[in-house]
Amino acid sequence: MFGEVGYDISDKWQITAGGRFFRFNLQSQSTVDFPLFDPGFVAVDFETLNGRPFDPALQQKDHGNLFKINTSYHVTDDALVYATVSEGFRIGGSNGGGACSDFDPNASQGNCNLAPGQQFGPGPDDFAKFDERAFGPDKTRNYELGAKTTMLDGALTFNGALFYVKWKNPQLSSATVNASIPITINADGAKSKGIELNGQWRMTQQFRVRGSYSYTESKLTADVPSLIRTFTPPGFSSSFEDGKKGDRLPGSPKSQFSVFGTYDYPLANGNQLHFNAGYSWQGNVLSRAGGRGNSLTLPSFGIANASIVYDMDNWSFSTYVKNVFNEFAETGVQSTRLSNQTISGASVRSFLTNVLPPRSVGVRARYRFN
Repeated sequence: MFGEVGYDISDKWQITAGGRFFRFNLQSQSTVDFPLFDPGFVAVDFETLNGRPFDPALQQKDHGNLFKINTSYHVTDDALVYATVSEGFRIGGSNGGGACSDFDPNASQGNCNLAPGQQFGPGPDDFAKFDERAFGPDKTRNYELGAKTTMLDGALTFNGALFYVKWKNPQLSSATVNASIPITINADGAKSKGIELNGQWRMTQQFRVRGSYSYTESKLTADVPSLIRTFTPPGFSSSFEDGKKGDRLPGSPKSQFSVFGTYDYPLANGNQLHFNAGYSWQGNVLSRAGGRGNSLTLPSFGIANASIVYDMDNWSFSTYVKNVFNEFAETGVQSTRLSNQTISGASVRSFLTNVLPPRSVGVRARYRFN
């Protein structure tokens, strides 16, 4: 349930306050079977699965309130400044694995998820540091200060904002002790701060450009024991590395920008040609927090696209070029280099990166129904 109310303090100054009430009850049950390793395996029917009780240890339920406050002031008719404070909330979930049995030094364990504090090895420190079976909710407190401006009789707009996000119990990627299966866990805290800029300029009636830029720093604000799962070669024995306060969070660049231009060319028959070109660039990206655990740093890259569109009545015909300069870039990664090993003469290869599609040229036709 949510709602908000606004009040005009004056012709130039307004304030808006809002709130949201939430309640959730999450129950889950999961198990894992390995039919390839069990000659006598018989698949469980859906009715049996549906009849299994939820695991009470994995139940999550909570309720609470979130708020948002915004105020803005028109410095002039063409310039507005604003400030916003808000909260965000995301529920937890199940990691989907089966529970681990009690540790047996004479038996091996396959894919399973440990409960917090559960023993997984003979060593004095071989106890799970966190719950591998499920992850809890996380919450943010968001602060934003910005401005929106219009210039040159409305032909030019320019907007900018500073932001700071305080993150409580952030949901981060990790992996299980046994079999190193990807899971989500909760850290103690993280923060994100940065700047966002965007604008548009109608230089003539026929030519306009727009662009954006952002810079973001996202870091852990507390140590996270055993956050990073890695291997101790030769073989695939699990080893662990702690996430440290100040570690950069993975998955997104610090800096990125884009610029796009359009030129409209009217024809004598009343139809139009549109010439479009754009370029986007992003900085490097870490695959793991702080670049730890044999992380891969994906290099920065930029990509250009262009198109020409012919508009006539309900039809439009276009030719386009994607990745004009045939840029090669890695956009994502799976696993780490340590996952590629040769064990007892057998090659294991699970480390790979995703790459940009090469240059492509095509044509497209569209019809707009009235």
